Amino acid sequence: MRKISRESIYNSIYQVRVTSYRYIEDYIYSYIEGLPSIKQDIIRWSLNILYFIVGLFYNWAVYAVLRQMPNMQKFPSNIAGMIVLFFLLICAHTISPRYTDRFVYLIEPYSSFALRSMNIMFIPAFIGIVNNPPTSGPELGRMTCVFVVGYIVVFLSCTCSVRIMRLILFPVEARKMFSSNKADRHPNQSLEEEEIGTHVTQRQSNEVSSSVSQIVSDEDKASCIRTLTGENHSILSVPAAENYMASNVNTLYGNEKEVPKKHDPLHSIAVWCMEQSCFDDLMFFLMFCTCAFVFLPLPDSNPAMPFFRLFLYFTTTVLTYSLSCRMPARIRMIIHPIILAAACVMAAIAYFEQVKGFDIRHGIGLYKKGVTFIGLVEKTYVEWPGAGDLLSATMDVSIISLAFNVYKSRPSSLRQWMIVFMSIIPMAFLVMFVTPLFAHSIGCSPDNSLVWSSRSVTTAIGIIISKVLDSNQSIATAIITFTGITGPILGPLLLRLARVQPDDDMTIGITMGSCSHGVGTAYLIGKNPKASGMASLAFAIFGTIGVIVASIPILSDTIKHLAGFP
Repeated sequence: MRKISRESIYNSIYQVRVTSYRYIEDYIYSYIEGLPSIKQDIIRWSLNILYFIVGLFYNWAVYAVLRQMPNMQKFPSNIAGMIVLFFLLICAHTISPRYTDRFVYLIEPYSSFALRSMNIMFIPAFIGIVNNPPTSGPELGRMTCVFVVGYIVVFLSCTCSVRIMRLILFPVEARKMFSSNKADRHPNQSLEEEEIGTHVTQRQSNEVSSSVSQIVSDEDKASCIRTLTGENHSILSVPAAENYMASNVNTLYGNEKEVPKKHDPLHSIAVWCMEQSCFDDLMFFLMFCTCAFVFLPLPDSNPAMPFFRLFLYFTTTVLTYSLSCRMPARIRMIIHPIILAAACVMAAIAYFEQVKGFDIRHGIGLYKKGVTFIGLVEKTYVEWPGAGDLLSATMDVSIISLAFNVYKSRPSSLRQWMIVFMSIIPMAFLVMFVTPLFAHSIGCSPDNSLVWSSRSVTTAIGIIISKVLDSNQSIATAIITFTGITGPILGPLLLRLARVQPDDDMTIGITMGSCSHGVGTAYLIGKNPKASGMASLAFAIFGTIGVIVASIPILSDTIKHLAGFP
């Protein structure tokens, strides 16, 4: 009896081992095989990090040059770096078009990664709204009225201005231009719903996979797609394959009724994670778990605490934004991923700081300390930066990378350049002069009226304009952030209301870039590459005009007077 029981135990153990091995071979091994090799991912990560490092040092060099120039110390170095890089590319194209285009082609995977990541870099500015002073209910209602009315009026005025200038300068060629735009239109140019700003179409993926001479850049692009969109283009999950085989069997052998397999919720969650996850998500999740396990029991006075807090909040921001982008499109139309990710990050900061005995304001103060890369290099700051500081530093590289996008989608004639400038300049004066006047006329305080002069520029330029005009920087940052987010949410609706054709790249690009600065540009990068180039050019020109106007004493005094100051 004892011998029989041992054999049965051995047989049971053997069956369990065989079953486990089959499960590992069929599910886990096939999943790992579908993932890109770790070597390719390490190379891609290294090259992207190297690109950002080079971009940061380039931004520092531009800052050092601006500091030596009279009356240019307050001009943002990232915008100046983008303008200088664009003109260098134009000069190089004049001398040697072939080598310039080849250089832009080689650098494109890394510049595109920086541009596709731009949305996540606006989260620190949004989180900083918590530190703003409280506003009364009536004042908040008036500010909301100015925001909505001002955005709609400026948006529709900009579309009308662009189309009027096109009719004046292209009275005969207008229809030809529309037809050529329609022929060259990007295959994924629908503005009906908000998708992830980093989406790349299947047609592009097929072109990438079919090219033999673009192996290195193609692997980087495909991996960037998986990183930022969450779409798994490389594998077919086992459940999907089983369903596909089952459908073929039913087709061959008749209309047999399929018996649906019942799985527990844990199995469904596991299948979803296998389909949605990618190497980068898994790496960020492992980093988050490691930092959280060390952060929670670690004393706050420990010298290693700033390091683990930095990467804990950084990975939290990346993961929450990645999950927010996977929400259904209808939800993303109402709640922008930046808003949802910022809310989740603030909740996470509140929890971790509560465990340490602090409140959310203390955590947000450590999340964004104001430490810059230039300050670290010049030893102005000697402390650890926060996760928000790290993302804000990468924003400079993303703005500089817009030069490549502008170069690829630059206007091809002098008339088109005239349309760009003659459409943006009136909108800049409308925002900087008329909006503060309207805010003051409906009862807003002079301080709250003055902040509207910097609403349609990016955060870096808005802070500079606020400093020059002595307005409230925290409120200006909040208005700038909401203005950028409003573009992807209300932009498609307003474009349809203005009857702008989906192939009118110039009108869409100039309008979105002038009204929603960097967020609107990042929205168009995956939707309409040509329009995103125009948007990059538009918000750069708009911001430059804003800084110039604010720097002229007569004009800045006029803005203050219109806002209600004596």
